[in-house]
Amino acid sequence: MGALTGRMSPLGFFVKGKVEDWDAVVENLTRYRFQDLDPSSGRQQAFGWVRCQDPFATDFSKPNIFFGESLVCLTMRVDSISVPASQVKLHLARRVKAAMVESGKETISKDEVARMREDLVAEMSRKMLPSIKLFDMGYNAATGRLWFFGRSKSAVQTFLDLFHETFGLSMVPDSPYTVAREVLGEEAADGLMDLPPASFSSEA
Repeated sequence: MGALTGRMSPLGFFVKGKVEDWDAVVENLTRYRFQDLDPSSGRQQAFGWVRCQDPFATDFSKPNIFFGESLVCLTMRVDSISVPASQVKLHLARRVKAAMVESGKETISKDEVARMREDLVAEMSRKMLPSIKLFDMGYNAATGRLWFFGRSKSAVQTFLDLFHETFGLSMVPDSPYTVAREVLGEEAADGLMDLPPASFSSEA
């Protein structure tokens, strides 16, 4: 939760366009809210929105997502279950050996081993608590500037997709051009692209 702890510098983005219907956004936040992993589903990851400051709160309204007039704060929660490969290998070897003894065979097919491994991973997953990762987002709906407190490629891509599905808007990485566009306007910023490159190094 980097936005609250200050332990991580955010990635900056510029959101293209503005939200026209905040009631629809609130509905989408509920639609894409975080839902706990179901051990019987076989899934090993779940993600979705939670309220900022409370990773277990998934009820949304304009008053609880806005901080002030323009700043929207939300958190993307990602839960994952990862079964250690070394443990799977040990328990699988034991089950394969037991199956061979029971059947009286010296070997069993690769398909049987694969099914046993799948069953074993599912069984072990049901006994594990998922790890929880939280990624804060701050979005200034007035200026279009957005800050995401996550760095891994997978987290960033998941966030970009989730934001687009929820808000109906796409974004571009923050850059000198996006800053110029915000300050000077789109036409003036586009004019900067035609300027010739300049060298700032001193020559003897």
